Amino acid sequence: MVEDNGIHVAGEPRQRAVRLPQSGHGIASFVIALVSGLVVLAGISFAALMVASGDPEQHMEVFGVVGLVLCAFLILAFVGLVLGIVALRRQDRRRTFGAIGLGLNAFILIGTVGLAFLGTFFRHSNS
Repeated sequence: MVEDNGIHVAGEPRQRAVRLPQSGHGIASFVIALVSGLVVLAGISFAALMVASGDPEQHMEVFGVVGLVLCAFLILAFVGLVLGIVALRRQDRRRTFGAIGLGLNAFILIGTVGLAFLGTFFRHSNS
């Protein structure tokens, strides 16, 4: 235990600090990052497979639906980004999931926008 002078005796377990509960905003940000990341990755992969399979002109309606789904989940990733920022600002909660969710959502947004710019650049460089 602890002696009168406040020094811990060797071999005795220390009292653990009071554990703060996880931030609900952080958990929501992390879950949103997982879901939106998987859907965006699946949508991009599906569109790439459709382009590689043949004439993309005959699948324009499907590309429209895939584009709308991607836009919806990118907006959801932006909401997750905001929730991650809110979770990091809270001092009375643990911020682990908030930081992970913030990083993943930022990666999803920046990566998708970067991939769109890269695709635009290569499309115009081949013509």
